[in-house]
Amino acid sequence: MKSLLFVLSLLASSVAYSTQPVSGIVERTSAGLFLHVPEKAPHCEHLLIHAKSDEAVQSLKKLDTGDAITAAGFFAYESCSVFIDSVDYVGLKRLLGHWHSSDGIISVQDFDSLNFYPIKLKDLTKGGVYEKIEPIRYRYSLTPSEGAEWVLFLSDSTSTSFATLQFSKASAIMKIYDSDTGAIKKTLRLSKWSPLNK
Repeated sequence: MKSLLFVLSLLASSVAYSTQPVSGIVERTSAGLFLHVPEKAPHCEHLLIHAKSDEAVQSLKKLDTGDAITAAGFFAYESCSVFIDSVDYVGLKRLLGHWHSSDGIISVQDFDSLNFYPIKLKDLTKGGVYEKIEPIRYRYSLTPSEGAEWVLFLSDSTSTSFATLQFSKASAIMKIYDSDTGAIKKTLRLSKWSPLNK
């Protein structure tokens, strides 16, 4: 009988703590990294994030306040905690806004979509307004990678491509790869930019 009760308790524990989707906005403080999901845990101000794998540790170290995550893990509401096994996708607050490169201007409004305007800054200084140009619209997703890089998947109406992003203060390096060969097709140096007409 004791053996049966032990097995049943193990099964109950595995069901209670089975891996499930975890998503929300993170906040980094001196006390640790927290997840805001008020609809799931209204009695908790926020949930303390615990990494359950080395991969999760490395991914979470790269996040900052205002970033979003979609991950696999489980909630422990009684202790206002969440345990993360792996981070699948992220939304980086530092990516939001306007960026310019030698190829054009990238406008990132949210964690799911961005617009590319094929216009150069020198043309804008001559009176061009990028909002009047029809942009190429992309859906995107960002995933953690090794080191300081992030992997970026871009989808337009016809195809999907991938790139890597590496940030440094108000600039970033984007390397765009050939999906078939894996070779780098283009390297863009992006700089943060404020629209001239705003």
